Amino acid sequence: MKFIKFYQIIAILLLASGCTKKFLDLSPLSNANVNNFYKTQADINDAVLAAYAMQKGMYIDNLAALAQLDEVRSDNTQDDNRVDLFTNDTGAEWWYWAWDQCYRCIYACNVVIQKAPKVTMDATLQNQYIAEAKFLRALAYFELVKNYGGVPIVTTPPTDLSASAVDISRNSVTEVYALIVADLSFAAQNLPATYTASAEIGRATSGSANGMLGKVYLQEGDAADAKTALTAVVSSGLYSLMPTYAAVFDINNRNSVESVFELQFTKNTDASPLESYFASNVAPLPGGGYYYNHPTTDFVNTFEPGDPRKTVSLTTDQNGNWYCIKFNDPTMTSFANSGHNFPILRYADVLLLLAEADGESPAAYALINQVRARANLSPLSPTIPSTFADTLLHERRVELGFENQRWHDLLRFGVAIQVMDAQLASQAVTLNQNNLLDPISQTTLAANPKLTQNPGY
Repeated sequence: MKFIKFYQIIAILLLASGCTKKFLDLSPLSNANVNNFYKTQADINDAVLAAYAMQKGMYIDNLAALAQLDEVRSDNTQDDNRVDLFTNDTGAEWWYWAWDQCYRCIYACNVVIQKAPKVTMDATLQNQYIAEAKFLRALAYFELVKNYGGVPIVTTPPTDLSASAVDISRNSVTEVYALIVADLSFAAQNLPATYTASAEIGRATSGSANGMLGKVYLQEGDAADAKTALTAVVSSGLYSLMPTYAAVFDINNRNSVESVFELQFTKNTDASPLESYFASNVAPLPGGGYYYNHPTTDFVNTFEPGDPRKTVSLTTDQNGNWYCIKFNDPTMTSFANSGHNFPILRYADVLLLLAEADGESPAAYALINQVRARANLSPLSPTIPSTFADTLLHERRVELGFENQRWHDLLRFGVAIQVMDAQLASQAVTLNQNNLLDPISQTTLAANPKLTQNPGY
């Protein structure tokens, strides 16, 4: 994504001019800077790029904290015992880091949404910039509501650092989802379907917004509206599956026809650390690896014989330990310096989500079998000795492993406790409803006295 090559500089300029205080750790701009800076179309574009930078930080900063919440808590991977064993530890840094990064992104988005309407500029481009910010804000709130439940809704940048401005109570889950749906609906109506300039490839599109809207509706349990949004992506004709699974994760195929929205990275100037984070600590990589978010034995064994997705996703080190190679950059020459993009939404995910929205039906199996055919696996039908939900969950698991999907799939299908109790039986760990939400960190609670902790913590 060439348009984000100034990402980090813009983000630093945006955030360095302020100071930090209280529950969101928003690093707000001073009033003078906000009022004097956003005067031109170029200024607003810079602010949009800063929002993209903050959104990307949600997934890679602080040792990729969201991977802990979205993947490590599932039966796919393991790492930090406080997370994957559901330890009641509200002091764990992952809870604070994930919350903080999401609200940093929300702040950057709110700057765009507030300032863009006040700048004289092309009306279509103005709506696009606002739509991009609302799309990114929706993604941040979606992560927050899935992991923490109801959270404070903030839709404008704070104008000062007084307690009345930054000490904010939690909104309900329903209210948060209403904002997410409104933001994504606006984005779907005001974002372009494609970008013609190569320098802008990677910006959010109407397909990105509709695809995420479908996922949001499903997470809420609204299959009918999810089907409408997801069908819009499929019927656009702009997306298709890559011919092989290996091609999807070939670094030379970034922003392919299967990409609905992905995080953009450039080696040396704006690199991804994920390959180094996920690799084994004895893997033959520059600087080795951190070996976190590594696969469980159950995940390794869940692939069908001959499924190429296993060899694309996993390998073993010299000690026989399995680790993730899905996001490897074969040209990487230094630690945490990969140019591999990270998928937020792929067309294969859209097809499987649409199958879920359809419910058990010939149409749903046809969608699942599109994904399986790419893996050279035999088609499935209602005659197989498994429920439709089990079939779909399995297909999502092997197709989307390490892409931060599994934990919330388990929640959406209502089987998280059942699956994790079986996974953790040897550890004598059993879950209850309270474990389905993450705790709010003690750091966050101490900074904002209006916040309340989730039940059970």
